[in-house]
Amino acid sequence: MNLQPLYKDWILLFSKINSSDIQLYLQANQSSNRCPSCQTISSRIHSRYWRTVKDMSILSLPVHLHVRSRKFFCDNKSCDQRIFTERQEKWWLPYARRTNRLSSFLKQLGFTLSAEAAHKVSVAYGTSISPDSFLYLIRKEKLPSIGSPKIVGIDDWAFRKRHRYGSVICNLQTRKPIALLPSRTVEEVSKWLKAHPSIEIVTRDGSIEFAKGIKDGCPGAIQITDRWHLFHNLSQKVEQYVKRIFPHRISLSCRVKRREENVNSLSSLPSLTEGEKRKWVLIQRVQERYKEGCKKADVIREFSIDRKTLNKYLQLTCPPKVTRASFHSADPYRSTIVNLLQKRATIPYIFSVIKQKGYDRSFSTLSDYITKLKRRRKQNVSVTKVYVSRLKLQAYLWSRLTPTKKDQFIFDRLFKVHKSFHQLKRIIQGFQQLIYHQKNEQSLMNWLSNAKKSNIHEIKQFVAYIQTDIEAVKHALSYSWSNGIVEGNVNRLKVIKRQMYGRAKLDLLSKKVLYQFQ
Repeated sequence: MNLQPLYKDWILLFSKINSSDIQLYLQANQSSNRCPSCQTISSRIHSRYWRTVKDMSILSLPVHLHVRSRKFFCDNKSCDQRIFTERQEKWWLPYARRTNRLSSFLKQLGFTLSAEAAHKVSVAYGTSISPDSFLYLIRKEKLPSIGSPKIVGIDDWAFRKRHRYGSVICNLQTRKPIALLPSRTVEEVSKWLKAHPSIEIVTRDGSIEFAKGIKDGCPGAIQITDRWHLFHNLSQKVEQYVKRIFPHRISLSCRVKRREENVNSLSSLPSLTEGEKRKWVLIQRVQERYKEGCKKADVIREFSIDRKTLNKYLQLTCPPKVTRASFHSADPYRSTIVNLLQKRATIPYIFSVIKQKGYDRSFSTLSDYITKLKRRRKQNVSVTKVYVSRLKLQAYLWSRLTPTKKDQFIFDRLFKVHKSFHQLKRIIQGFQQLIYHQKNEQSLMNWLSNAKKSNIHEIKQFVAYIQTDIEAVKHALSYSWSNGIVEGNVNRLKVIKRQMYGRAKLDLLSKKVLYQFQ
């Protein structure tokens, strides 16, 4: 294996390759070196010694470089350093035990993965580094200067949810995080902003603490509230209203006519008599024997039935029901009685009407007839409940849902019963139009005026919230900046915290969040 091309600035003296590692013996090919103190070039050698440096693995085998280093005399009489060791800063730093490329690889592992995971990957690549060593590499790395940011965004993040919070600040022009604060208090935010007077614009959510901190730290900065948070707050109010109107899932009662179905099983035929059930069993046995290939004459002899009866049995697909025609004295007036029942007429009134038409029986006879008639009508029409989720209703209010015919029927019924839904949908559509298209102060004031007139308590709360932060909301309509980049970096921060099982201190977390690979 010729490894000389991998080390162009060196003379490869000899190499040892075995199953566990690769040992390379090198010597520098230049004859002189520069003094680190006075930068004088010297070629007068004082002595030589061997040093060992670890390099990137080859074929997953660790590579150990045994370098024959030289010491030189410094011939500059005014220099305090008389003897110096030759420097190879292109390959490794003074006193380093690893090459620059190996250190860079390990540093990328440490910043990308947790210390434990980076340790496992390094073992797989033939360079075993302990988890603590990875933490040391991260902590000793210096972060670049953030310069003089002009447009920044700020948001909070949780050390421990609902207990302790910090703040993350991003430069919206470079789209990179520039600071991690240990808390989200007014004092902490104000202190950081005062240290960076170049800031002109700050985007944020609706937090009162952030608003006060920005006002104290940068009184002249323009505050812009995030448009997504405005939509989010309005959607929460809509959800609260829907839950107040419908504490449980939404249901509507619908009348559905029953369909007549052909049924072959005895268990679903409760109206058959015992004799009719026995006859249906016989018919099914006859049909099965015929399907098995028996001749009609054999089936007739086996079951002792007539040929005409056999032909009739083979054509049946449902149990035969014996119906006997019955006649009631009120049947001639049935259509009149049904029409009056649909108009919700009382039985005494119906009795007086049909008596004038010739009915000659008693009131009790007619009453029994009407009772049976009503019972049969109820059996033919069933009342079923139709359900729809509150989430679907909210999506329909925001016009994010193309409803099915069934859902559209339910929504039409709901809007007919609850008139306030029409008003709520108009308010939502007006707010969407305001944010997306009519981005001006007059449109905002008109929308606030219309929304304030609504009789929906939750919408009035949202209007009051906007009025407390009206300047930042106006700026949200005038400027294109938003807190989206900051929200993305908060999600990235959460991923980093989970990688380290949530045990990172602020200094280590800041290095991993703020460090940017070149």
